[in-house]
Amino acid sequence: MLNVFDVFKIILGIIISIFIIFVVMRFVGSYMEIGESGRQVSLMVNFKKTVENVYTTGISTDFELKESEILGYRPPMIETEVTFIDTSPTPVLLLPGKKLTVSRVDYDIGWWKFYMIEALPESKIIFVPLNANGDTWSLVGNITKAMPSTENTETKIRFGVGCNGTEFRFGWEAYRFVEKILPMIISGQMEFRACEDLAYFRKNGYTLVTISEKDEDVEFLVKPSEGGVGHVYIKNGDEYQAYVYKNGMDIVSLLLGGQFFYDYTNDKFLRELDVAASITSKEYNLLLNDPEINRRCGNQMNEFVALLGSIRETAAKLRSSDDENTALEFTGYMRDSAVKFREIESMGCA
Repeated sequence: MLNVFDVFKIILGIIISIFIIFVVMRFVGSYMEIGESGRQVSLMVNFKKTVENVYTTGISTDFELKESEILGYRPPMIETEVTFIDTSPTPVLLLPGKKLTVSRVDYDIGWWKFYMIEALPESKIIFVPLNANGDTWSLVGNITKAMPSTENTETKIRFGVGCNGTEFRFGWEAYRFVEKILPMIISGQMEFRACEDLAYFRKNGYTLVTISEKDEDVEFLVKPSEGGVGHVYIKNGDEYQAYVYKNGMDIVSLLLGGQFFYDYTNDKFLRELDVAASITSKEYNLLLNDPEINRRCGNQMNEFVALLGSIRETAAKLRSSDDENTALEFTGYMRDSAVKFREIESMGCA
């Protein structure tokens, strides 16, 4: 027969056991949370290191980063449940996915290159040109060049254009698409046929880029214009938002992330361009102190330095406004500077 004291000891033992189990469970739970937090931080740190390595070397790679790992990306900040990671100073366009291709793309103007990282999941980019002319195909090429060429990664970005019967002609990676397929279409060696019914492709994860000189009721419309400058229209409900583009990089930024990516890449590009133009101007002014170089190339080099000054002025205006006339001026100066640089190079003074 248990006495009162024995009963009391049993009850006290049960209470103490429950308390110990509770403390242990809390400790285990906290430990697991700390472990998960540490894993997420480690993942983001590794991603940033990967981005920096690819930016430095130009060698593309794959990276596993589930969509659930990221709460949001507003350049340059990646938000997770436990931390923020700043990708600065490397310009990065990131779309979460189970597996990403991390690739470096560039915008080359001869005397300077702007580099940017694109970390993207497997994608199918389909061009829908409604005006199949030289300007349209040039625009298709410029957009593709601003996307990763994924020959060396498992995660593929593939491109296509036009239809063959009821199927899109697609499946080419960027390099082959630009260097082989587009020249065949332009020369007539490959027949181009526009597609009539796009509903199937919209439903099945294809990214459609419609190119037309006229207004079209589509999700993403690119309108060609003079001087490499035009407008992109993005459908938002029943409304359209319009943006001025001045190169393929602008269009790709809008395609991948809308205004956030567009504003971010524009700011990075224009600021880095300003620094590059300033440094290049100083270098050429120093070269002009050499009597022999001044004699042979002085006029051309002074014209080039003047163009760099004009680029800096219009770039400063574009940082505060995407005015179409300023963009036209800017692209004209950029184009002329590239031509003038090649001329100086050919004269042996660069």
